[in-house]
Amino acid sequence: MVPNSGDLLLVRNPLLGADLETGFLALGLVPRVLEPAQVTLTELEWARRAGFRSLLTVNRSPEVALACREAGLRYLSWTIDPLPRIRWTVIPDVDEEMFVHRKALLPPLTAMGHRAVEWLPLSAPARRWTDPVVPRASSRPSFVGSSLRDERNFFEGRLRDWGLGAAVESLVGFLDSVAEVAERDLSFQGFLARPGGVPEPLVRAAEGVVDRLDLAEALDAGLAWRFRRRVVSGMARLGCEVRGDEGWVESCGSSWSGLLRNGQEMSAHYRAAALDLDVPRLHQRGIATLRAFDVLACGGVLCLEAGTELEELFRSGEHYLDWRSPEERDAKIREAIAGSSTDGDRISAAGREAAWEHRLEVRLRRILLAHGR
Repeated sequence: MVPNSGDLLLVRNPLLGADLETGFLALGLVPRVLEPAQVTLTELEWARRAGFRSLLTVNRSPEVALACREAGLRYLSWTIDPLPRIRWTVIPDVDEEMFVHRKALLPPLTAMGHRAVEWLPLSAPARRWTDPVVPRASSRPSFVGSSLRDERNFFEGRLRDWGLGAAVESLVGFLDSVAEVAERDLSFQGFLARPGGVPEPLVRAAEGVVDRLDLAEALDAGLAWRFRRRVVSGMARLGCEVRGDEGWVESCGSSWSGLLRNGQEMSAHYRAAALDLDVPRLHQRGIATLRAFDVLACGGVLCLEAGTELEELFRSGEHYLDWRSPEERDAKIREAIAGSSTDGDRISAAGREAAWEHRLEVRLRRILLAHGR
């Protein structure tokens, strides 16, 4: 049952904000939308007195959890991005329920002491299905995504902050060698998952300043940047179109075709491409990404690494394509460019239909159950 209209606070998020609000409206609930700067104890205490019961943020914040505890509100979060370890800090005695987009997070978060954590995969908003459907018109496969400049800045900035800036150049070479191996080893998910892989000379250089896990987190950010750069630039050399921020110019040159607006323009691009390729942040490897759901909803032909959580929701070869080696991936790209694959229309139609059962409103119903308790 949907709770009474007007008793949920929703903090605006630049990526999902409008879609979340629209999704709640479709379910019969009118949330009160707050800007991030409005999330103060004074505002939350007023909201509690006015009859609001819960506050929802995209991505978990311990500061917001603390403010909700003090104001007497239930705190709900749906984490859709990789977060620094500090963002998972346990706040005692808070009425909190966490939804996370990555199933592998459940055991470590539970071990930390979080009592209510649930896997809630990402999804596409209903507008992806209502956007005009155009014929698949391009013979070029496509990658759409960030060049991960934020991850690069995090990696380089943390090392400078720790007095290790002189090691950046040599570590980039090290990360490139790891990225080359990781392209074939689909089980490797970064240094935080395997802290023993952090180079011992770096651990010794940082002794007394920062611990191994913080180093692992910084290296994961750098590795995500170098891994995506390596894979996407290789795709571009085969003839793939690259869309996203201008950070791609350095590695992809004329294959970069600029930004895409996150609306009908993006939907049409996903639908028209011969193949829609997904390349993860390496430390997020295995998740069912937002891009994957959007491509499926738009009727694109999704192609990504094997072994992701998407396999628990959809069927490879029926709803999307995957690869288990760089050679298999490159072969699919060449087939798409040559127009020799005949499965595109069948896969795109089946994927689009199957994704409807995982649209955003379905996810929001689960959040509303937590809100209504």
